[in-house]
Amino acid sequence: MSTSWPHTGAELEARLTEVFLRAADPGPAQARLALRFVHTGPDAYVLVDGRSGQTQVRSGAVARQGDADLTFVLSGPQAHAFWRGDLNPVAAMTAGALRIEGPLLRALALAPGLKLVQAAYREATAGP
Repeated sequence: MSTSWPHTGAELEARLTEVFLRAADPGPAQARLALRFVHTGPDAYVLVDGRSGQTQVRSGAVARQGDADLTFVLSGPQAHAFWRGDLNPVAAMTAGALRIEGPLLRALALAPGLKLVQAAYREATAGP
């Protein structure tokens, strides 16, 4: 996969879907939460739904319209740095690259799983 930030929303949705499936983070299923990730620049939507106890990943219109307990809004290439683990969540929120909609304490409880997702993202974006 490319080390650069995707040029289209479809490319970003495909990359993040692969990353979430590869990471196999049990957090959303254990917490019985649905997490929506909204990206701008390019626009992309991914829903990680663990409410049934099994994690399902959806993208596109289904993710945009589905119910979510928490929504993470990320913007632009700073989101790439966030997913790589180069920008921590507090710094991302301070920089305006990350906004969280929903109970912040529930979002913080998912922090350990973020490391799994970031590792999978780094692996997916490693250069040849």
